[in-house]
Amino acid sequence: MTDVTTTAAPAPTGFRLRTPEDWVDFSLADEASENRIAHDVWTQARDAGLSEIQAGAFTESVRRSVRHAWRSGAVHAAGTFQLYQDGPFTATVLVSVVTPPASGDLLGALTAVQHPEQADGTWRRVGTAQINDIGTVGRVYGVQHVTLDEATIRSVVMHTVVPLPGATNVLVVTGSSPNVAEADELFALFDTITGTLELTSPAGTAAGPAGRPAGTEVGPEAA
Repeated sequence: MTDVTTTAAPAPTGFRLRTPEDWVDFSLADEASENRIAHDVWTQARDAGLSEIQAGAFTESVRRSVRHAWRSGAVHAAGTFQLYQDGPFTATVLVSVVTPPASGDLLGALTAVQHPEQADGTWRRVGTAQINDIGTVGRVYGVQHVTLDEATIRSVVMHTVVPLPGATNVLVVTGSSPNVAEADELFALFDTITGTLELTSPAGTAAGPAGRPAGTEVGPEAA
C-alpha cells in the first residue's frame, strides 16, 4: 500500500482585481476620496467646455457614486468618469463580502430575482461564468433602478457572486453604470474586469477552488 500525502492550498485572505488604466481606485475609509474625486471631475468638466450647471450636474452624479461605494460597506471600489462629445460616461466596480441566505441556497436566491423586461425597460437575468483558477461563479445582470442617496437612476448592473473556499461568506463584484445605451459594451467590460479576479493566500499566491476556509477576512490587495 502506498501512502499519499496531499497539501491543501493556503486559505485565501485577499484578492487582486485589475481595472483599465484610466480608472481611478479610491479609498473607502472616509469622505476625503469623495471630495478629491469630485474636485478632479469638476475641473475636467470645466476644461472640456461644460457650463457650470452641466459640470455641477456631472460632478454630483459622480459624488453620489463615490458616496454610495464607501457607505455601502464595500471593501474596494474603482471607477471611471469621462467626458466625450456625445456626453458623459461613468462606471464603477465595487467588491463586497456578504453572507448568503440562511438556507444556503445561493443559486436558488439568484434565480428568484430573474425577471423579463418590464414596461419601464428594466430587466434581470441569471447565469454563470467561469473565472480562471476560481471556477464557476454566479451572475445576475440587467438594467435596474439603482438608488444613490435619494436619487433613483436607471443603470446597467452586473453582480458576480464568487464562493470563498470553505467559507460561508461570498465575494460579490458589482459593476454599474447609468449609460444604459451602451449596455452590451458595459456587460462585456464588467465581465472582462471580473475575469481578472484572483483570490490570494497570506503568502500572496493565488488560491484556487481547493483552498481552505477564508472566513470574513478577505480584503483588497494591491494589483
